[in-house]
Amino acid sequence: MSSLKGVTIIVFALFVGALASNSFDVIRDCKQYYGLVDYNGPVKYFPTANLQHVRCTVRSKVFKFAVLGPSDGHLRFGISQFPYDNNVMEIGGWRNTKSAGRRQYRTADNRYTNYPLGEIQTPNLLSPFHPVMFVLEVFYEGRVELRIDGQPQPFLSFQDSSRIPANYMSFNKWDRDLIFFYDCPF
Repeated sequence: MSSLKGVTIIVFALFVGALASNSFDVIRDCKQYYGLVDYNGPVKYFPTANLQHVRCTVRSKVFKFAVLGPSDGHLRFGISQFPYDNNVMEIGGWRNTKSAGRRQYRTADNRYTNYPLGEIQTPNLLSPFHPVMFVLEVFYEGRVELRIDGQPQPFLSFQDSSRIPANYMSFNKWDRDLIFFYDCPF
């Protein structure tokens, strides 16, 4: 009888342990992007058409990605592999105090001009201890929305009259090491 109690306790402990969630479970089956260049470095874009987990609707393209790091994650998207006119999402920028959307024009010699499109205070949005999952929706009519996965409303939304499509995408950083996880399943 006592051995049956021991087995019951062990099974119960294993069951309860299996229910504990791991904050890294959110990045299961995502691709990993690391070795980021800094903000002014030569950014390498990849085609979003090759991603497996993109939701395409009649109105938009939707991407799911996560960031692991202390601050200043940048997601860029544009119409071509070498876009001179692109959009930049700055997540947890300014030392993890705010986030912004910008249209950026870069010249061939890497000079750039930023045009602010939206900005909001987002203190302590990113974390160096666990990945934070985001959903980016790029509407064909120019609206861009960024939200934390699982939240119904975007925390950053703006309208871009240039209607830059998200045909190509890239990630970079400011001065702190980060890891991006992208092409995440919905």
